[in-house]
Amino acid sequence: MRQPLIVLMATLVAVAGFVPGQESSAHITPIDFGSYDGSVAATNNGTGTGVNGGATGNYGWIDGADGDWGDTHKLAYYAFTLTGTAADVTLSFQRKVNGFGSNGLIPGFTLYEGVAHGGINGADHDFNIGAELIRAADCAATSGCTTTEGSFRALTTFRITNDADPTGTSPSVFTYVGHAYDGNAVTLPGANSPLYDNNPYLVPGADGVADGVVSRTFQNLAPGNYLAFVGGAAYTTQTNQAGRGIGGTLTITPVPVPAAVWLFGSGLAGLVGILKRRQTRAAA
Repeated sequence: MRQPLIVLMATLVAVAGFVPGQESSAHITPIDFGSYDGSVAATNNGTGTGVNGGATGNYGWIDGADGDWGDTHKLAYYAFTLTGTAADVTLSFQRKVNGFGSNGLIPGFTLYEGVAHGGINGADHDFNIGAELIRAADCAATSGCTTTEGSFRALTTFRITNDADPTGTSPSVFTYVGHAYDGNAVTLPGANSPLYDNNPYLVPGADGVADGVVSRTFQNLAPGNYLAFVGGAAYTTQTNQAGRGIGGTLTITPVPVPAAVWLFGSGLAGLVGILKRRQTRAAA
């Protein structure tokens, strides 16, 4: 039975790009944090150390900050929906050992507003016909861009699509909200600068503490559908494709009602009470 099994595995690899245990085999298939009412405090941290995810290599996020963009297959994706009212949303990602990979990730992430394709039409990925058409057009429209490694852009909005959209006319659009990454600031070589000016580029957003954890609070985040792309921030490690485990935590904090609004409401209620009492006396 060993020979047929080997043949079957080889077929899976060739046809579907499937490699057991490797996160890179997946297209953009988000881990769902859930849906939350912005007026209700909530936290999702899995079993206490973060909702499990994983990335291939330790460079997927930071690679999307350079001039030839990055491959979404090197990242993990966490989705959530915010309903009702705006809220302060804190996202935190940490390195961990889990079924997706070993410890050691230097995490970075970008939050976008948008929804990825999925279901029967298939997930988004960088290397279908439509996605490559979109990427070529977006590179041509970006002064200085001449080549790309993938669709992922860590510091700005980007577009991508799935196999069911070979013309690239119905893309998923991920609108940039903000980003952060663990550790000291990374300087990209001039040849890889996203400004295409051949000067070294200091990637903004480092938290300054190399502890394997990165967090950011997005204040007064409007209701909508959001997706965080999470991966490594070690730019010089691109020959190492080992899987790295991730633990993700989402915290919803309701936005306090401004004092002026509260006072206005209280004053209005008091005025209504006075008017009612006057009407009662007049009727008597």
